[in-house]
Amino acid sequence: LKKSTVNVPFFGGGRKRYVWDFLIKVCDEYDGRRSQWQRTKLEKTIICYINGVRSIEKGLSTFGKDGRFQSWCCLACKLHLLSDWFQLLSQCSDACLQQFYDPLNNCFRQEKLNQFIINILEPVKDFDFAHLEPALLKGLAGV
Repeated sequence: LKKSTVNVPFFGGGRKRYVWDFLIKVCDEYDGRRSQWQRTKLEKTIICYINGVRSIEKGLSTFGKDGRFQSWCCLACKLHLLSDWFQLLSQCSDACLQQFYDPLNNCFRQEKLNQFIINILEPVKDFDFAHLEPALLKGLAGV
């Protein structure tokens, strides 16, 4: 996977941000809304997302942010949830998104681009990643 840093000149004074930072922020946002949940299928996906991010954050604390992001991608593939988790990222609040990305020029808010990415990620559900699990998840246990 390519380096996942994003230079954000309009937000954060040009400081480098990592995709992992965005995933954590979205996780915190969804976790903060737990009291409003009604146990729908979407909320089960959110719970898997939160548990996955928290497990990676705790279990792979010695990994850099790029390594954690790569492990997140692998875990999402293993659980057949990559496109679902991408959709969760797309549904985060504007306030959360704007801390990391241009509010208008991003794949989460441009409807056609967003749908294009989801259509690419959706077939990943058909692949079986179980036999690659130890190598992909780098020893992440209990997920």
